[in-house]
Amino acid sequence: MKQTTPPWSFTGLSHLKRGFLLASATVIFALSASAVQVAVTLRNAAPENGIWAVNPWIAVHDGSFDAFDSGSAVNAAVESAAEDGNGSMLRAWFATSQPNGKGAVIPGPIAPGRTYTQIFDLDASNLNHLYLSYFAMVIPSNDAFWANDNPSAYPIFDGAGNFIPRSFKVYGSQIWDAGTEVNDEVGANTAFLAQAAPNTGTTEGGVAAIHAGFNAAGQGGILDQMLTRFGGPLTFTGADFKQAMYPVAEITVSLVSNATSRLLNLSSRGTAGTGDDTQIVGFVVSPGGDKQVLVRAVGPSLANFGVDNPLSDPSVTIFNADGEAMGSNDNWVASEVGDAIGTVGAFALDAGSNDAAIMMTLPAGSYTAQVGIASGSSGVALVEIYEVSN
Repeated sequence: MKQTTPPWSFTGLSHLKRGFLLASATVIFALSASAVQVAVTLRNAAPENGIWAVNPWIAVHDGSFDAFDSGSAVNAAVESAAEDGNGSMLRAWFATSQPNGKGAVIPGPIAPGRTYTQIFDLDASNLNHLYLSYFAMVIPSNDAFWANDNPSAYPIFDGAGNFIPRSFKVYGSQIWDAGTEVNDEVGANTAFLAQAAPNTGTTEGGVAAIHAGFNAAGQGGILDQMLTRFGGPLTFTGADFKQAMYPVAEITVSLVSNATSRLLNLSSRGTAGTGDDTQIVGFVVSPGGDKQVLVRAVGPSLANFGVDNPLSDPSVTIFNADGEAMGSNDNWVASEVGDAIGTVGAFALDAGSNDAAIMMTLPAGSYTAQVGIASGSSGVALVEIYEVSN
C-alpha cells in the first residue's frame, strides 16, 4: 500500500492531551485467510487532574476466565496487579488457564485523555476468541482497580458468528477495592506517590468490594497531593471518582477489516520527548512467517513539509514484548534502507540527514518502536512502519 497522505497529516492512533503525548498504535501485518481484525480501543476518560491507570490488561478468552469475585478474597495475581500495577502474575495465570486466548498489556501510566488501541486476530469459530476482559490499577491508590467482574459480560461475536461492535464506559461507581491493602493514602504506601518498593502497605486481609472512595480533600490524602512529574506539577484535585457518573474509561470494540485485507503501513505523528513523553508506536507481526519491516523516525526531513519544530536528531529502537531491544538506528544509512524506501513508496529523506530508519526481519509477536532524542529537547517526529515483504 502506497502512502497517500502527506507526512504532516495526523494519521495512526496518536493523541495529544494537555501537553502529554500518547503515540501508541497497533498494526497487524499479513492476516491469515480465516482471521478478522478486531480493535479494542481504551481511553482514560477521567477529567483533568483525575485518576490515572497503570499497565491496563485486555484479553480475549472463552468466557471462563474469572479474575475475581465480589465478596471473595483475590488471589496473588490480582493482588500484585491491584497494589503495584504489576500484571506479570496476571498474564502468567491467564496464559496457563487460557493457552489459546489472547492478551495484551498497555505499558506505562495512562494519563487522563490518553488512548490506546490493540488489534487482535480473531475467529468467530474459535471458542477461545469469544469474550473480552479488562483490568487496570487505579493510580494513585493503595489497591484500587477497574475490571469486569463477569467474564462473559462482553461477547465479541453473537451465536451466529457475527461480530458485535460496542462502546461502553466504566464509571467511578465500578472501581473495585482489592481488599488486600489498607487504604491509608500515605505516600510511602501509595503507588504513584512516594512508594519506593512494591507491597509496602499495611496488609488488610479483606475481600474484593466496590471502593469507598478517597479521603476527602483537606485530609492530607490523594486529593491533596501535588507531585513534580513529567516536567511540571501534577495534582489530583479531579480524582474524586465517587462523584456521580465520574468517567473512568471508555472501551470501544470495532471491526478493522475483513479477512482478506492486509494493512501494510502505519504513520503516527506527535511531539517526541523523554520520560512519559516518549513517543511509542506498537505493532504486531501475526503468525504465518517472518515479516520484513521498515521503521522510520523522521524529524529533520519534516522541515521540507512546513512542519514547525521538527525533532532535530531522532533515533528509533525496536523492542519485543519482553522489553528486549531488537535493533536501533540513530542516523539512517542510504545503502541499508534506500531501496526499501522506494519499494514501499515512502517519501524521500534528505541525504545525510539525522532522520532514523531501520530494516528488520521479525518473527510473529508484539513490538514497539520508541523514539529517542539526542539533544534532550523535544520536537515533532513522524514514526512510520512499513511491511516490505512477507
